Amino acid sequence: MLHLFRPLKERLLYPIGGRLAGTHPNTITFWSLIPGLLAGVAWAIGGWGFLVAASLLTILNGLLDLLDGHLARRHNKMSPLGDFLDCVVDRYTDVAILTGIAFSPYADALLAHLAIVAVLLVSFLGSQSQASGGGRVESGVLGRAERHVLLILIPFVQIGTEALGVPRWWHFTPVEWLLIVLATLGHLTALFRIREGYLMLKKLPPQEKPHHD
Repeated sequence: MLHLFRPLKERLLYPIGGRLAGTHPNTITFWSLIPGLLAGVAWAIGGWGFLVAASLLTILNGLLDLLDGHLARRHNKMSPLGDFLDCVVDRYTDVAILTGIAFSPYADALLAHLAIVAVLLVSFLGSQSQASGGGRVESGVLGRAERHVLLILIPFVQIGTEALGVPRWWHFTPVEWLLIVLATLGHLTALFRIREGYLMLKKLPPQEKPHHD
């Protein structure tokens, strides 16, 4: 849903994009991986200070992820390789953060595993329709932008509940509730994308199978 704010995002990034005109977007993509991995490490260590660090590192990862696409579009450097690298780095970041949460003192590893499966399915189905000859599918209620916002906010919710002496709500920590949301809405989003991809590809003419010697 947050992709609807894309025009606003482009305007906000315009001054930074001008200063980085000589920087290749793929370079920014590689740099975005570092805060994503470190956010996972911060989650695994735990503690209020590292929770704040995880949130800030997730913000930095998100900003760099937005910036590489902005630079590519603005300076006509969009390419299949850039899109591929961006997807690879995004998946490593998603898994690193959720794996860090799985090893943290705030969540059950099984819930984190279910969330990872849902997140990877959503991302896979978003691009698989395009790989099959259709277009990229972005429907559903929980895309990467929405997940990023939730992962930025949840450390402060966890800190707040612990400060109030209520670390669990109905047997689950706030972080575990987030994992439940990611798993549930993630699989729901996957179903939306399966349907959209099916309807899109169904309209395409059949292709001949390649001949093998």
